[in-house]
Amino acid sequence: MKNQMETTDVPSLESNIPSSAETPTDSPKEAKTTQPSTGLVKPLATFFIAFATVMTVLILYMDNTAMKHYQFRMNLSQDFDFLSVTQDNPQLVTYIREVFLGPAIEPHHKPIEYIAEEPPEDVLYVLKLLNNKVNGIFVEAGAYSDGKTSKTEWLEKKLFWKGLLVQPDPRHFFSLRRHNRLKSQAAHACLSPMPYPKEVTLHHDHDGVKINSVLSNNLIEEPEWFNTRVKCFPLYSLLLAVNMTSVDYFSLESPGTELQILETIPFDEVSIKIISVHLERDPVKMGVIKQFLKMKNYTLKKNFNESFIYQML
Repeated sequence: MKNQMETTDVPSLESNIPSSAETPTDSPKEAKTTQPSTGLVKPLATFFIAFATVMTVLILYMDNTAMKHYQFRMNLSQDFDFLSVTQDNPQLVTYIREVFLGPAIEPHHKPIEYIAEEPPEDVLYVLKLLNNKVNGIFVEAGAYSDGKTSKTEWLEKKLFWKGLLVQPDPRHFFSLRRHNRLKSQAAHACLSPMPYPKEVTLHHDHDGVKINSVLSNNLIEEPEWFNTRVKCFPLYSLLLAVNMTSVDYFSLESPGTELQILETIPFDEVSIKIISVHLERDPVKMGVIKQFLKMKNYTLKKNFNESFIYQML
């Protein structure tokens, strides 16, 4: 009896050992899903650090670009004056001759060979004043502007004149050269309204081409889409560069700066027989220019629409 009780009270060792079916082990599927959750932390952190770095660099670049654009617009709103350079400065004359002057031809494109049977009526009148002169000398500022013809093309091709063509607008300058003005020199520049060189911005709008000095006082406005920086030289400097101090016919078209350009001319050093000023009908400006040229021994002979013809007495 005692032995039976002892055998029943002592638990079996095998009963305490769990079977393989009851062993608490993770399934392979659960192990696979728990391991990557910790492995994604490092790549995600690397991605966000790289993204933040790229965005920071991009923002800094955009700020820097915006600042440079603002500075560029500020520069476009200001003229650069070369006050210390005189009209007859030998270095300036050499600079113009070697850099800005060239034949008025375009060898790389088909030339425009059209020539009118007769010149415009104002040019016919100029010829009458000059007794139908052959082999004359001209200076024309603003040739072929805005699709217009040249005042001097007929003189060059029919009466063998030669001279200087001045055109600041790059589009019209290329058009000018395509007319094959074989006897002429061309300058991609404008006539300075001051007795020294300038660098200005040409503003292109529906009213034509204007420079900073004839715009409104607020020059810090947003510039137009197509603006051009261009050098401006005094007429006298250009004449010295082409070795001409005696001119038969000077045709001037420079909206807003006609009087200032005329005031730069040293009339005691240069002889100009006929001056044609292209003016919009502004009675005040017309009167001021007439009075100024009268002081320089010129008289108004006639006007044709917006062209006013002055002759030296």
